[in-house]
Amino acid sequence: MKKRIIKLILSSSPILITTLFIFMIPILMILDFFGVNITGDNSSLEYDGYVENNAIYADDYTGVANKYITNNKGYVSLERILYFYVCDDSFSFDELYNDNLDKKTKRMLPIEDVCNQKKYSPLKVCKENVINSSKQIKKFQSKPFGKPIKFSAISVTSFFKEQRIIMGIAGVHDAWDFGAPAKTPVYAVCDGIVEIVKFPYSSNSQVGVGYGNYIQIKCDLDKGKYKVLYGHLYPNSSKVKIGSSVKKGEHIAGVGTTGRSTGNHLHYEVSYKGKVIDGMSFVNFTY
Repeated sequence: MKKRIIKLILSSSPILITTLFIFMIPILMILDFFGVNITGDNSSLEYDGYVENNAIYADDYTGVANKYITNNKGYVSLERILYFYVCDDSFSFDELYNDNLDKKTKRMLPIEDVCNQKKYSPLKVCKENVINSSKQIKKFQSKPFGKPIKFSAISVTSFFKEQRIIMGIAGVHDAWDFGAPAKTPVYAVCDGIVEIVKFPYSSNSQVGVGYGNYIQIKCDLDKGKYKVLYGHLYPNSSKVKIGSSVKKGEHIAGVGTTGRSTGNHLHYEVSYKGKVIDGMSFVNFTY
């Protein structure tokens, strides 16, 4: 897209060029024409992987994430894809997603392993000093979680930290949304204790506020510092109670559209010490 805009500007008359810059620079800045800002440190499980100004990449990323996640091939973050894409946008999101996956473990590859591939090694972002100063993972990440839902049954409708407008309100989404039929089973991703079971809505309708019917689990992982919230659950679908012990893979509820929701889907949110983090970076795709 950037290359097409540049070509259009350079082929225009001087007067048109001046006019374009006067009116388009603010727009181009909003559209992240001058670069993305990637925050967070993904060297550990606790990184947030937030990419500012990500709205222009949302459709492309959601499309490719659907292809790989729903086919159980593994997860690659938008932040990793853009690490290469903003350097050379001739690469497709599909190509980058595929090349950043280890096919055996279904984990995102350490950055050096990707840069050692012939097509990427000449890139500026693969120079040793750039890699060393980047926030890209240098080793395989731990994957302690199971799947919150059967991925073959879902479609990815919103990714972690996506900038979006829902019901006329703009914001940054702190979780993953997985569209699925009503009552689709939802599973505990970790061993832990059920902290919250709130089911105030008795009908599965798109009326209400917040998470709607939801369950929160405190994981045994790292002395209970990780918490997982499942939102918009189907009325009366909870199979657990406050204080119950749960095991990874245990069926805990069903998908619904209660609360502030636009359709049947699971809101999958993970936090560490009260800070939301990318819950998909924890999921083990090998089982």
